[in-house]
Amino acid sequence: MKKLLAIVVVSLLWLTPIAAEEYISEEKCAEIAGDARTDWAAKMIIDDCFWHEKVTFSFQYNTFLKCAIKAGKARTETAARDIYDNCT
Repeated sequence: MKKLLAIVVVSLLWLTPIAAEEYISEEKCAEIAGDARTDWAAKMIIDDCFWHEKVTFSFQYNTFLKCAIKAGKARTETAARDIYDNCT
């Protein structure tokens, strides 16, 4: 029974990203970009977020979106560009 349950759980985890063809909504992308301190970082967050699949947790974002969010914490545009370029 434990093996069957383990197989079901693993198969659900395996198929979830494939079955979910939904993307993050524009409102959610705007909410994430709203925390950015520079306009450039907000634009990068919107660009990277636009075609990203909907996820449950923020640690499931792809590398580019994570880097854009990190760049959004910078106080200047130059620092944000450096963070984004070094991160990706």
